[in-house]
Amino acid sequence: MRPGPDKVCECPKFKGPARVFTLLSGNTLGAEVWTDGKMIAPMLPTPPEITRCQHCGHYYWISDAKVVGYLGYLHDDETLKVPSAWKTAERVRELTEAEYLEAIRLGAADNGEKELRLRIWAWWSSNDPLRTKSQRPINRTNSVFIRSPEAIMNMERLLELLDIKELNQRLKKAELLRELGRFDDAINLLDHPFPRKYKTIVALVRRLAQEEDFIVRKITD
Repeated sequence: MRPGPDKVCECPKFKGPARVFTLLSGNTLGAEVWTDGKMIAPMLPTPPEITRCQHCGHYYWISDAKVVGYLGYLHDDETLKVPSAWKTAERVRELTEAEYLEAIRLGAADNGEKELRLRIWAWWSSNDPLRTKSQRPINRTNSVFIRSPEAIMNMERLLELLDIKELNQRLKKAELLRELGRFDDAINLLDHPFPRKYKTIVALVRRLAQEEDFIVRKITD
């Protein structure tokens, strides 16, 4: 992995600077892929697509922010010439589950595609506490994980937004149903002629549903 210069953007509302890391190169060595579709790749980190201004609290998409310059570009002596506010600006961060849902309520999802993405990220965030290396089997009779009402409402809304005609979305919908405890519905969605490349994930989600396991799991194959 080779980091690139930090991109400096302005909050569309406050006009204050924020830093966005960039990569010159990376790879997926050591990456983990999970049944909810999230990939964690230490050697290929990706900057957030949406953030919250550290100054005014405004939620904004990075693609909508004006790029005003770069930090660490080419030579250190050039970095010394940039405004001091750039140097003290914080890097943009991923939002929390609550923040993703608040961003939706405040209008950051101004079209269906943005709403879908924000709700998927909120779902992933709700699963993040479960992504441990020492996961033990958890099912209906051995449950130590209870979702908040807001998380369940988000997942139910995702079920409405996902299109089963698109295979990746069909898989996500089956996984949502499994995590919501609707195991038969999940299995029914998986009874579909998926291409060979989906064989491992389909088999895993099906087995977990049959075992009434509703916790996100790492795909090991």
